[in-house]
Amino acid sequence: MKKVLILGGCIIIAISIALLFNTVEKKSVELNGEEIEVRIVDIPVSCSTSSKELKAFFRFEYKGKIHSKNIKDKYCQILKDSRVIKLKTNSDNSVFIFVDENINKEFIFKIVLLIIGLLICYKGIKKTQ
Repeated sequence: MKKVLILGGCIIIAISIALLFNTVEKKSVELNGEEIEVRIVDIPVSCSTSSKELKAFFRFEYKGKIHSKNIKDKYCQILKDSRVIKLKTNSDNSVFIFVDENINKEFIFKIVLLIIGLLICYKGIKKTQ
């Protein structure tokens, strides 16, 4: 049982760290990113296809390359009404967020996940003593 707790905790820690790197990059874009204008190439027929399990994505063109981004509920109507939208990006154009997108909840969730993994590992180590 103790080895299972330690292994499970380590897996949760590894996953949360991997997810946290992406979130840190998004947070950096939120705070310091360059505001750009992109051309919408494709949006789903209905944003109602988006759910917690299945995310709807829209595709957009920026600097001759096609990128995709998940659609947050409040942006669905904006995307339908416009062919151009403003986003924020990092210097190498690998991360895109909506101009007023707030990353705080996502950041906190991943930190809590990391803490849970640490607590599970701690409990497994504690059982060995």
